[in-house]
Order: sequence, then C-alpha cells, then structure tokens
Amino acid sequence: MIRRRLYNRFCPISLDSLAQTGSTRNMDVIDWFVPPAVRDDPRKNTRHRGIAKSLLTISVVVSLMLVGIVMARGRLPAVEVALFAAGILTPVLGAVLIRATADITLGLVVANMGGIIIIAVWAFLTGGIISIALPGFLANLALLSTFGNVAILLVTGAALAVALVFLYLATTMGWVPASFIAASQAPGVMLTSMLGSAGMVVLAGFVVARDRARVKAHLVKAQNAAEQSSRAKAVFLRSISHEFRAPLDAILGLAQRVGADREHPLSEEQQKQLGGIQTAGLYLGDLLTQVLEMSRAETGELSLNIEPVLTEQVIAPCLSIIEPEAQKRGIALINECGTHAGSVVWADRIVVKQVLLSLLSNAVKFNRVSGTVTVSCQPAGASYLRIVVADTGVGIASERKHELFEPFSRLGLEEGTIKGAGLGLVMSKRLIERMRGRIGFESIEGLGSSFWVELPLAEANAAPG
Repeated sequence: MIRRRLYNRFCPISLDSLAQTGSTRNMDVIDWFVPPAVRDDPRKNTRHRGIAKSLLTISVVVSLMLVGIVMARGRLPAVEVALFAAGILTPVLGAVLIRATADITLGLVVANMGGIIIIAVWAFLTGGIISIALPGFLANLALLSTFGNVAILLVTGAALAVALVFLYLATTMGWVPASFIAASQAPGVMLTSMLGSAGMVVLAGFVVARDRARVKAHLVKAQNAAEQSSRAKAVFLRSISHEFRAPLDAILGLAQRVGADREHPLSEEQQKQLGGIQTAGLYLGDLLTQVLEMSRAETGELSLNIEPVLTEQVIAPCLSIIEPEAQKRGIALINECGTHAGSVVWADRIVVKQVLLSLLSNAVKFNRVSGTVTVSCQPAGASYLRIVVADTGVGIASERKHELFEPFSRLGLEEGTIKGAGLGLVMSKRLIERMRGRIGFESIEGLGSSFWVELPLAEANAAPG
C-alpha cells in the first residue's frame, strides 16, 4: 500500500540498521569464525566475534604455557606434548563448530568439556587431587561465567565436580601413577600453570568485556540516531500536513460554494460527484490529522492531563455519540458496566473518550447488520479496571491478528466500502500505554471480537509522576 510505504519511509529507523551502518570493516581472521548466516546482524556478529576471540585466546595462552614449561623443564614426555596439543586445538575446534552450526552453546560445551577432560587426564598423570594442573579447572569456570550462559555453567560445573571426585578417589585409592614431573620441577611448573590460568581468565574476560562495551556504544549511538530521525519525521509530517491542508481546504471550500450556488444549480449526477469530492477531501483531512497525532505521540510531544476519572462519565457520552451510527445499521448498544461504572481510574479524560470512540466505531463498522455492541467493566487484578467493547461481527482471522496494531493495516479490507485509515488502533495503543494502561483483544473468526482497555484504579495506585 502507498500509505504504508510512505509511513515506513519516514518512520524511525531501526537500531539494527543503524548499528550495521557503523560496523563496516575489512574481513580479518576473527571474521572467518563468525557464521555466514549472522554476519549481517550486528548484535549477533559482535557476540560471535567475542566468543571466537575468547576461545582463540585460550589457545594462545596454552601455547605460551607450553613454551614456558619447555623453557623450565627442557624436553617433555610425548604424553604431555599430546595433552598440550589437545589443549591448544580444543578451543579452536569449539570455534569451528560454532562457525559451522551457528550454535554458540554447542561450541562452548564441546570446548569446555574437552578442556575438563584434558586437565583431568593431566592431573591424573601428575599427582591426582594434589596435581599442579588443578588451577586450570578454576580458569575454566571463570571463563564460563563471562559468557553469561547459566545452562552451560551448570552442566560444565557438574562435569567438573565429577572429575574432581574421580581424582580424589584415584588419589586415595592409590590408582594414580607416578608423576612424570620431578619434585624439583614442580614449583616452576606450578607457577607456569597458575600464571597461565590467570592469563586465560584476564585476557578472555578483557576480550568479552571490550566487545560488550562496543555493542553498548553501538546501541547508544543507534538510539540517539533513531530519536533524531523520529524528531525529523515529526517536523516533516507537520510541514507536509500544513502544505496539504491549505489546498485541501481550498478544494473543500470551492466544492461547498459550487454546491450552494442557487443561480447555477447542479444536476443530480453532478451533486453526487460533488459529494464524492467532499467526502474524499474530509477523509484526507482526517488522515492527515491522525498521522500528525500519531507522530506527536511517538516523539512525546503529546501532553496528557492525568487525573482521577469516573468511568461512567466517559462511557455514557461515548455511547451517546456513537448511537446514531449504530441505529443506521440496526445495531443495539448495550451497557453492562453496572456497579463498576462508578470506578475511578487514573487517565486523561479526553484521551480515554478518544480511545473508546475508536473502539466503538470499529465495533459498529465491522459488525453484522442488526448485531450488538456490548460495553462492560470488570476488575483486572487488584490495581486495574478493564473496559471491554465486544461486537458480534465477523471476527479476525488467526493469521492476520498480528497485523492489528500495525499502521495502515486494514486486515484485507482495503478494497471494501468501510472507511478508515488503519491508524485508530495504533494511536489508541500508544495513548493507552502513555497512561500506564494496557490494551488488547480476543477474537473468534465468525463470532466476533472483544477489545479491552485496562486503566490503573485511582484507589489502588498513586498518582502518576
């Protein structure tokens, strides 16, 4: 639809598109580990890069540990070299798995479970529960906590507990073989192990923290740009509204003068055509007003006067206003608020009437001939009052319910005879939420719809600040 395209053209730009704008860069080694499917999503791309950097940092630190131990002890046994090789390759394997599957959880589980097994084997071969390899377990847990995944932390923590119990039993039961690390070499190896574990935690944590700060900065920048875009849109809509209204008022004024000209009366067909011009002009004027009001609500320029409002003082006038249109279609208006009509809510009196009139107008327009529209009131918990507008219309198809609060959506009735711009519900939702209220609906296709508004009760809530 042309109207929706125009609205989307000038609506606030998305955070994702803005974040992506400032993230263009040349490909590097880390980018290769980012799954191709998420590279266009700035948030996921940054998270995957952070995880890849952390895993590769572990490989680098283990490599440095290997160099340090070789310098301290000289030539290493084949089994120890194999363990170090596994420790270097396992984080890389986790990063490759994440790239191949786009599943961060799978990659982290594989990398960390592999790390626990490697450290457990190394500890078993170098003293069991009193091994110099045990600091690696703590580094493993500390690294996991930086990823913010509770499930992975619990699973890996349980695996670590099993490994420690096994090492304890192996040590106390005498299953541990003689360590291949000489007693004279143990202090230097322990120092290297502690420094390596601390280096893993510090470096990987630094990488994750830096990437999170970068994401936060992108989001702040995107939010500022979105707010600026929203203000620019409001200025544009105000300007274009005034530009349209001047010629539109001139057209309507001329049409009215032509219709009222007694000296040159129009034929019946001409009167009909002139009526079409006036109807279309009034419709366009209403559309401009609704778009402008919605823009003001989006940018926070629409001020509200929140005060205690007696429910019956807004429901009764709305029913009276909508009654003539309902009578034309033979639709009965039923007020079932009863004693709850005496409830007092925090709201803007004028805005509540505007929203209720919009809901009642829709209930009449989309109703069956000789149907009913029922207004009822009921408590919604202890702090809110729910006002329900129910109709006996055709209802809303399940597959189109998600479109209901979208601008210019008319649920497939664009070519019908029912007038409307598709902005009433969108505007109502934003206004109700501005008053700390809620709005929703229930609908069964073929039976009708019930739209409800919940407003905070004055006796149960303090005055809005």
